[in-house]
Parts: sequence; structure tokens; C-alpha cells
Amino acid sequence: MDYQIKELMKQGLSRHEIFEQLKKQSGNQMRLANKVATFEPGSPSTKTVLINRVLLTLCLLQAFLGIWVIYSNVVPTDEEFGWQGIVATFILTIFYFVGLLRKSFTGYASFILLCVAVIASYVYFFNHFPIVSIVGVLLAVAGGALSYSVKVRLFPHMGFMDVKKDEGGAYILE
Repeated sequence: MDYQIKELMKQGLSRHEIFEQLKKQSGNQMRLANKVATFEPGSPSTKTVLINRVLLTLCLLQAFLGIWVIYSNVVPTDEEFGWQGIVATFILTIFYFVGLLRKSFTGYASFILLCVAVIASYVYFFNHFPIVSIVGVLLAVAGGALSYSVKVRLFPHMGFMDVKKDEGGAYILE
């Protein structure tokens, strides 16, 4: 399907025309709309690439801070739960890092949701660890804002979590 979309874009067809042409071949129109909408034929600007590199660095810093907080505060009280949290954080960081590195729409959307969850958890524990919470909130806000910024630049035709629709229910692909 990606090859067909690429070839049709080379022919100069718009995303909407490509969607209309391929929707009879596809069993799932939402998946097709997502594929057509997120297909990026050109290369992103150098500013977007720089912002994405900063975002990757923030993702790693946020993970290191989270692992350090778990190691220093959770492991001494509940060792098994703490190590499970460290392993889960490590695995999730790998998935988010790969998604951001590949510049995938779901990578950005998922990372934004993670940043919201991280902000909530640091705000909740503010009374116990104020300085760590402030640093964690700042990293998560910066990561979420940069992730949203890059997502909007690369995928202006996408909503917060999926393809935009107009008032009539038709997919907006341009």
C-alpha cells in the first residue's frame, strides 16, 4: 500500500484523490486515511530536524530522571516493584525514542500523552520531592510542547490522535 501511495504522489495526485482511488481496495477506510495522511514524500526542514533532536534528548533525560527517582525512592521501600518500574520505564523509553526517531505520527501522539501522565505524577508527589518534581515537570512540559510542535509541522492534516474529519464526516487529507 505504501508503494502505491508513493507512486500516486509522484504522479501529482492530491491526498484526497489518492484516498478516493484506493478506498475500494482497502477494507478499513480509517487505516487507509491514516496511511495517506501520514505519508511524507519530502524531507522535513532543518529546523524541524533540530527540534526533533532536542526532543530525542529530552526523552532520554526524562527517562534517566524517572529511573533515578524510582531507583532512589521506590527500590529501597519495595525492591521488586521498583525494579519492575525501572524495566517498564526502560522499555517504554525505547519505544518512544524509536517512534520519535522515525518521525511517526503515533510516536509523537503517544509521547505527548506520556508527558501529560508524567506531569500529573510529578505534581502529585510535589510535597514529597519538590525539587525533583519541578525538574520533572519542566522536562515533561518541554518534551510535550516540542513533540506537539513537531507533530503539527509534519502532520498538519492530523488531529490530536487521528485523521481530521470535516462537518460532513469526510476525511481531511490536505
